[in-house]
Amino acid sequence: MRLVWQLIGTLLLVGFLIKYWWLVALVLAAVAVWKFGPSWWRRYQASVAAEEQRLAAIIARADEQHSWVLAGDPRGTYGTKGTRRSV
Repeated sequence: MRLVWQLIGTLLLVGFLIKYWWLVALVLAAVAVWKFGPSWWRRYQASVAAEEQRLAAIIARADEQHSWVLAGDPRGTYGTKGTRRSV
């Protein structure tokens, strides 16, 4: 008799999963966002901060070269020979 109840329970579970697959997928997605969302957000924020820092370095170098051009320094146009900076 126990085997019959296990079969009925299994059939009910499979029927529920087939009928409400979208609900199961929604719950799984919500759990994934709850569990992994904070780490995804921290990684995204770190990449945004790194990109902003990279762009700030480029802007600072461009401002320096622009001030050289305004002062008539040829380094602003032709660059610095042999003393190349990395950004």
